[in-house]
Amino acid sequence: MRYLVRLDDITPYMDKYKFNAVRAVLDRYDIHPIIGIVPDCRDTGIYGEETNRYTFAEYRNLLTELISAGWIPAQHGTNHVYTTTDHGLLGINPFSEFAGLSFDTQYTKLKQGKEKLRQLGIEVSLFMAPGHTFDENTLKALRALGYSAVTDGLCHNPYIREDILFIPCTLTAYGRIKGTDTICLHPNLMDEHDISELERFIRNHRDEALTYNEDDLRAMAEEYTASIAFAEFSTLKLREKRSKIAASKKLSNYMTYTDHPNKAVKWLKRLILSPLLLTGRFRS
Repeated sequence: MRYLVRLDDITPYMDKYKFNAVRAVLDRYDIHPIIGIVPDCRDTGIYGEETNRYTFAEYRNLLTELISAGWIPAQHGTNHVYTTTDHGLLGINPFSEFAGLSFDTQYTKLKQGKEKLRQLGIEVSLFMAPGHTFDENTLKALRALGYSAVTDGLCHNPYIREDILFIPCTLTAYGRIKGTDTICLHPNLMDEHDISELERFIRNHRDEALTYNEDDLRAMAEEYTASIAFAEFSTLKLREKRSKIAASKKLSNYMTYTDHPNKAVKWLKRLILSPLLLTGRFRS
């Protein structure tokens, strides 16, 4: 297992106390994450409490400080406003800032975002799509604007698709990370329990942490093939299945009750108790 860390929704409107709590954990273990900077955020849904936000000067100084310390900037969309219901290439979410729009529209939006970051003194070649949704036109526009990597992908290793490097971000739980993956964090949404869980994982797995380096990741990447496409499709279906389980209290209780570190024991328990689940008589 090897993992990177990415922080989404970096804006002057984020909750600076929550962000600083996450930063303290990462600094304590010398982790240099990817930071998804929204160039011109207009999504009020990712704003923190008004009294907890950064001033523009504080925010600019923060970004300079973080990048100087080795944190990796990525362009996280342009406005972070979902304008379509397109699932994009990965099919993760039915909403997007980009997927479903024309090439010209996407090119213009991405260019505006890139220029906004330049005004902050930040050059980026790494892209992070809001909602994990992008399409062929997004990739075409990214290439035309000089981007060379995307922090997304639903398989267990980096791959190269149309000369763009994809770094996996399978959106799985800590205990299910395999191969090379990215831990996707939204500091604005994290509470004390989430931050403690993050620290516990990093403390136990510090040696497996990676810092983003495009050359190193390209060296371990595979070319995009039908087998990778199938692996991503399978991962998506497994993710959908887990979502359905989580939405069903009875099924979720069954999965928790029958879980066991020994796979043989786990599946034996599930086989024995499955008739009770199917007949509606299962009680944990």
